[in-house]
Amino acid sequence: MSVRVFIALELSDAARAGILAVIGEFRQRGVRASWSRTSTIHLTLQFLGDVEESELENVVEAVRSCAADVAPFRMSIGGLGAFPSPRRPRVIWVGVDAPDELYELQERIEGALTELGIKRERRRFHPHVTLGRLRDSTADVERLLGQLTAPVESTRVDSVRVMKSTLASSGAIHEVVAEVGLAGKRRSAGDAS
Repeated sequence: MSVRVFIALELSDAARAGILAVIGEFRQRGVRASWSRTSTIHLTLQFLGDVEESELENVVEAVRSCAADVAPFRMSIGGLGAFPSPRRPRVIWVGVDAPDELYELQERIEGALTELGIKRERRRFHPHVTLGRLRDSTADVERLLGQLTAPVESTRVDSVRVMKSTLASSGAIHEVVAEVGLAGKRRSAGDAS
């Protein structure tokens, strides 16, 4: 049997609260969307799609191997945008001020999972947190993106989660398959890259 799997980073309570407040602002202004809930707010490093349950442990071990070489780091969220563009929005997101460690972690994980036969994503990694998927385009989302602001919040990243997603009529239900700590040593300014 297969399950839908993705690799994610958890956000701080303050960051999630800020995101929920922005979602509330969009709702008050009549934007209709399938909005993220507290339990589904995260930063996706890679969406794997359907994975056989018998392969989940291999996925967890690949992520564990990658996390062993990356030190905990901080990242900040803030700034609003939309995919594919503000003029033709389908997804509203809040941006992530991503340090090098985030890109390094994502690249390592994607490479390790490719070795397991999981296809790389076609799109370039663009760190963001999805706020919602639009149901219609009657609201002037482009104008609202210019008016509303997402509070800038910092999050300490010290682990990676392998997640299972089950689609339900009430929305996706996310379940943690494994949480893997980042164990790498922080580089000092004088260390060679």
